[in-house]
Amino acid sequence: MAKVISFINYKGGVGKTTTTFHIGCALAMFEPKKKVLLIDADPQTNLTFLCCDFKSWEHRVKVNGSLETVYSAYLDQKTSPLEDIIWKKPMARPELSNVDLVPSTIELLDIDLRLQSKTHAATTIREVAQTHLDQRSILLNAIKEIADQYDYVLIDCPPNLYLATQNALYASDGYLVTLMPDHFSTVGVTFLDRKVRQLLKERNLAEQIVDPNSEGARRLPSYLCFVKVNVTAGRQQIVAREQMAIVRGMPNFKDKCFDTHTEDYKDIREATTEQLPVFLNSSGSQNDVLYRRMAEEFREKLG
Repeated sequence: MAKVISFINYKGGVGKTTTTFHIGCALAMFEPKKKVLLIDADPQTNLTFLCCDFKSWEHRVKVNGSLETVYSAYLDQKTSPLEDIIWKKPMARPELSNVDLVPSTIELLDIDLRLQSKTHAATTIREVAQTHLDQRSILLNAIKEIADQYDYVLIDCPPNLYLATQNALYASDGYLVTLMPDHFSTVGVTFLDRKVRQLLKERNLAEQIVDPNSEGARRLPSYLCFVKVNVTAGRQQIVAREQMAIVRGMPNFKDKCFDTHTEDYKDIREATTEQLPVFLNSSGSQNDVLYRRMAEEFREKLG
């Protein structure tokens, strides 16, 4: 049965997609090799285009659909098995043959509004609670059908905590926050942690309203990893190390931070331009080593 992990942050540009991609590829490439499904839940489709070119994506989505197809089927009270949407081996490299993809499209942009429109049909407290759970369990139910085919399902979430991200969290066994060590991220991670805790409390409450005999409160393991750390000598490097130390010293995070961080080198930018993980484009480079270590730590903490 697959271990399902969401990669989240309410900010963009914090290395979330790049980290999802590299950890997924590392899990599939290096011993013990694992079968990995990447799910692109972000309408920006960046993870999708790390795995394929535009022309291939356009044809594939037209014929087989995308993640948005799953949500549209729910809204239309139909079924659209995730199995039919999964893109087997989207990357041509034999080293990445263990990686599959659920692609995204821009149509995911308005999925929150479309899902919220169904809330108005509920009248009793129990119906409201059931609708709350149903709207956030769409991805969970879809993944259940294919979970035995994979070792890991990694979900790249949009930079917010709206319904698409909540669906990912409901489907997950844990989540990983990618964080750049600057002042705004340090402040924001506390808010993010508090908000996710609130969402999970709302889930537990809704479950108890629907079924008073439900198993009760559940917690979702969470971790943080620092990415794109500035290693240029000078003030920026000092600030980065200070901010990492601050987060690692916070009571809520001191046991949750990865020891490994990635650094702001050009090897990552060059690799993503080539639609390859750094392991295949810049073997032996600094971030090649660091992402291998991060994937190992991921296995230990979340796998």
